[in-house]
Amino acid sequence: MRTSLRVPTQQLRSRLPDDLTPLRATTLMSASEVDTQRLVRDVLLRDGSTLRLRATTPEDFVDIKSFYDHLSEDSRFLRFHGFGRTDTVAHAEAEASGVDRLALIGRLGGRVVAVASWNGLREMRVAEVAFAVADDLHGRGIGTRTLEQLAAIAADRGIRRFDAEVMAGNRPMLDVFENAGFVIRRRGSLGEVTVSLDITPTEAVRERIGERDHVGAVAALRPILAPSSIAVVGAAASPGNLGQAVLRNIIRGGYQGVVGAVHRDGGVVCSMSAARSLDELSVAPELVVIAAGGDDLLGYAAEAAASGAKALLVLPPGPEDDGEGSAEQEDRLLEIVRGSGLRMVGPRSLGTLNTAADVSLNATFRGVSVERGGLAIGSHAAGLGLGLLGHAAARRLGVSVFVSLGDRADVSTSDLLEWCEDDERTAAVMLYMESFGDPQRFMRVAERVAREKPVLVVKGGGVEHAHLRARTQTAAELRGDALFDAVLHQGGVMRFRSGEELFQAAELFESQPLPRGRQIGIVSNSPSVVMLAAEACATRGLYVSSASEAQNPWLLALGAGPPEYATAVGELVGDDGIDALLVAYVDRHGGDAEAVLEAIAAASKRGSKPVVASVVRFDGRLPARTRPGVPNFLFPESCAAALARAAERHAWLSRPLGERPVYPDLNPQAAREVITSSLEREPGGGWLSLGEAESLLASHGIPFAASRRCRDIDTAVAAARDIGGPVALKAAFLASPQASQIHVPLLGLEGDAAVRSGWRELERQVQAAGRAWHGTIIQRLAEPGADVLVGTLKDPQLGSVIGVGFGGRQAAVGRSTAFRLLPSTDVQADELIDASEGVAAQLDDAALNREGLRELILRFAMLLEEVPELVEADLNSVRCTATGCVVLDMRLRIEQQSPVERVKTW
Repeated sequence: MRTSLRVPTQQLRSRLPDDLTPLRATTLMSASEVDTQRLVRDVLLRDGSTLRLRATTPEDFVDIKSFYDHLSEDSRFLRFHGFGRTDTVAHAEAEASGVDRLALIGRLGGRVVAVASWNGLREMRVAEVAFAVADDLHGRGIGTRTLEQLAAIAADRGIRRFDAEVMAGNRPMLDVFENAGFVIRRRGSLGEVTVSLDITPTEAVRERIGERDHVGAVAALRPILAPSSIAVVGAAASPGNLGQAVLRNIIRGGYQGVVGAVHRDGGVVCSMSAARSLDELSVAPELVVIAAGGDDLLGYAAEAAASGAKALLVLPPGPEDDGEGSAEQEDRLLEIVRGSGLRMVGPRSLGTLNTAADVSLNATFRGVSVERGGLAIGSHAAGLGLGLLGHAAARRLGVSVFVSLGDRADVSTSDLLEWCEDDERTAAVMLYMESFGDPQRFMRVAERVAREKPVLVVKGGGVEHAHLRARTQTAAELRGDALFDAVLHQGGVMRFRSGEELFQAAELFESQPLPRGRQIGIVSNSPSVVMLAAEACATRGLYVSSASEAQNPWLLALGAGPPEYATAVGELVGDDGIDALLVAYVDRHGGDAEAVLEAIAAASKRGSKPVVASVVRFDGRLPARTRPGVPNFLFPESCAAALARAAERHAWLSRPLGERPVYPDLNPQAAREVITSSLEREPGGGWLSLGEAESLLASHGIPFAASRRCRDIDTAVAAARDIGGPVALKAAFLASPQASQIHVPLLGLEGDAAVRSGWRELERQVQAAGRAWHGTIIQRLAEPGADVLVGTLKDPQLGSVIGVGFGGRQAAVGRSTAFRLLPSTDVQADELIDASEGVAAQLDDAALNREGLRELILRFAMLLEEVPELVEADLNSVRCTATGCVVLDMRLRIEQQSPVERVKTW
C-alpha cells in the first residue's frame, strides 16, 4: 500500500513546487511587466495534461544542471553534439535574460522536465534555438509546445528566424521542427543538419497550433467525461452532504467504472466504506470529485496530484454555496493543478454527465434522469446549468453530455466545444454563457464546430449599455450586447433571447434535418390556424410555398384524424417545392391528439425534410409521448420561429467562405510612421490632426475628399478659389463631438461672397451652441449619393470591431448600425453591409456602388490590423455613389498599446 499523503494547511504552500507563480489562467501581463516578472506560459500537451513553462532565473542553475546530468547518454550526446560539460550550458541558460536571449524551463512534480532557449546571433533578427526533454516524457508534445512559445516570444521581440544545429541522427528533434508548422529550410554536412525556421506568425502556423490544441483538449476531457475510475472525496453520510449526493447518483446511474468514497474520518456512505485517503483506495482514481472548501479543498487537490489522478471536478463546499470563492484560494488551487499537469472543472461546478452506454456517468448532485440523445449542454452559472438539464429531461430531449463549468478556472467553454466536435453522439450544443474567457479562441473553435453541428447560446450576466461618454458616433451606437453578438456571429453561433426559444430550436436540431430553403408547407384542420401559421412564417422570413405541386396550405376537415394527417404530410413532405412542413391540429372533444401526433411522425419519415407540429389536446395540453417523434409545440408561432432558425443555419452553412483580397498598394510602413510620429509628440495618444488622419487612410488606399483646415476667413476664401467650383464648408472642432453635436455643413457654396457668408453663419451657430470657434474645414462638393457611417471601437478583450450604419445627417436615426469583428474576406464584408438593413436597402434601391463600400471596409480592417493603436474612429460620412465611395469626414483617436501576454496559451 502506498504511503498516505496528509498535507496540513500551513505546510501546503511549502510542499508545492517553489517555481509556481500565483497567476490565474486568464491573467494578462503587459510587455513592461514581463520584463520585471517571471515570464510564464501554461501549455496543453498531447495527452491532455498541462505543463507550466517559465523564464529561468539564476536560482535554477542547480536544477537545470541536474536535468542535463540525468538525461540518457544518447540524449546528452545529441543535445550537446558530444559529451560536453553540462554546467557550462546550465549556467548560460540560468542567466539567459534580456532582449537577445531567453530560456524556458518546465517542471512537473517539482523536477525540471524540459529546458529550451534561444540566443541572438550577429545576423540581424536571427537566433539559435536548442531544447531538450526528459527521456521519460518523450512523445507528449513537450518539445513542440516549447518551440511554439519560444517562437512566439522571439517574434514579439523582432526575431524572424530560428537556426538550429542538429545531429543527423537526432530524429525526434528534426520531427519537432518539421511538424511545428513553420516554413523550414535544411542543409547538412559532416553528420550535422542546419535547420532554419521562419517564425513569422502565419495562418498555417496558427492552424497547426489549433490542431494540437484540439487533440489536447479532447484528451483532457476524457478523464472528466469518461473516466475509468472515480473517487468522491468529502463524501459523508451526514444530511445535505454534496459528496454523498454525487456518489449516490454515480451509483444509481449505472456508472461502468470503479468508484470509491474518501473522507478523513472514514465511515460508511452509500453502503460503502469510505477510505481515509486516496492512497487507501484499491484502484487509483483518474477523476477526483472534491466536495469540500477552504483548506480541505487545497489539501485534497494536492493529495489528488500526488496520487497520479488526471482530473479534478470541484463542487461547491455546500448546497447553499453558489457564490464566488476567494481569488487567492483559486490561485493556489490552480497552482496545484498546473504544477502536476492535472485538468480541472470548476471550482463551484455542479457536476458532469455522460449518457454513453459504456460510461453511464451522472456525477451531479441532483437526481436528474435524462434520456440518451444528441444534445450536449454546457453552463457557466451553476444553478442554471442543472435547470437546463432538468428542462431537457422534462421535454424528453436526449442528452449526450452535460458539463457545469462553474468558475472556469481551467476547463473552458472552448474545451467543451472541442470535445463535442469529435463526439459522434452529439448532434447539437446548447450553452448558457455570461462572458468569454479567450474570445479569439472561442471564435476559432466555435466556427469550426458550427460547420458540423449547431451551437445554440443563451446569454446572462447583465446587459452592456451605450457608452455614456461616447466621443464618436460609432461608440454612441455600440449598445446592448453588440460586442458579444459580434463574436457569436463570427463563430457561427446562434443566440436565443429566451429559454423557451432555445429549447424549441434545440428540439428541432436534435431530431430533424435542416430545410434546404424557406418554402414552407402548412397542414391544419382549422382555417384560422392556417392563417396564423402563414402570418407567423411571413414575419420570420419564411414563405408558404406556391411552387408546391400539391395543395398548400392543405386544409383538412375539422374532424380529420390520423389517416388524413398521414396522407397530407406524406404528400407534402415528398413535394420538391417545399423545404419544411408545419403541421397543426385543433382537437375536438373526442379526438385523439396522441394518435394524430404519432401519424405525423410516421409520415414525416417518408422524406428528408424537417417537420414541426402544433398538436394540442382539447384541454390545452400537449399529448404525452411514448417515443421520440417530431418536435411538438403549443403554438404555430413557435413552430415558425424554430423553422426560421433552422433556415438561418442552412443559409449560414451554404454561404461561400469568401476570398481574402490582395491590395498591392498598401503601405504599412507609412502607417507606422504616422503613428510613431504622433506618439512621439503625444505619448498618451489622442485625436489625430486632419493631416495625420488623411495620411493614415492614404497608406491603405482608402479614398477621401481632400480637405483644407482654415483658421481665418481670408484663408477659406483663397482655398475655395484654389478648389474651383462649388465647395462644402464645415466647422472644425479640436475635440471630436458626437454626430448629434456636429452642425450641418453648408453645401454648394460658390464664389467669395458665398464662402464669407457661410463662414459667418457657421461661426454664429457654433458660438450659439457654447462651443469654441476654431475655423472651418473646406473641401470640394461631393457628387450626390448615400451617406454611410463606417467606424471602429477597440475592446480590451475582443479587439477592434467595425460598425456600419446610416451616416451624415441620418446618423443616430433608429438603430441602423451593425457591428462585426474585423472582416477579412469579401463575404464577411458583404455580411456586415447586409446586417445594417437600412444601408443595404439604400445601396440597392439607388443602384449605388456596393463593391466600392465593400473594398473600403476591407481596407479599413487591414489598417486596423496593422495599427492596433487606432482605438476609436468615425469615417462619417462615407459618400457612396454609383461610381465609388469616398470619405468626407474622419475622426481618428490613437492610444499607446502595450502587448498583453496570456498565461494560458490554449
